[in-house]
Amino acid sequence: MQTICRATAGSLAPGCMQDLLANGGQLVDVRSPADFRRNSLPGALNLPVDALCYEHRQLNSRRPVIVYGASEVRSARAARLLAGKGFSRIYHLAERQ
Repeated sequence: MQTICRATAGSLAPGCMQDLLANGGQLVDVRSPADFRRNSLPGALNLPVDALCYEHRQLNSRRPVIVYGASEVRSARAARLLAGKGFSRIYHLAERQ
């Protein structure tokens, strides 16, 4: 799959997320369960960044993964962790909307 929205840093503008999701992308909210319950994006899976080193097994490493959190720093940390687990198509939302 060719993705024209992919930025060199792995960030993803919110408007491009729908294209990835339509092509099998997995949306992962890396915030706490309490924050996830208060406000999450439809279809998102809650895998807090601190538990992601174990919970990444719930994801398919061959499909794109879109991570978002309370800050870009947290989502970038999650993206690095997933890359270390063998995921290659990882994106993080540039800003939570």
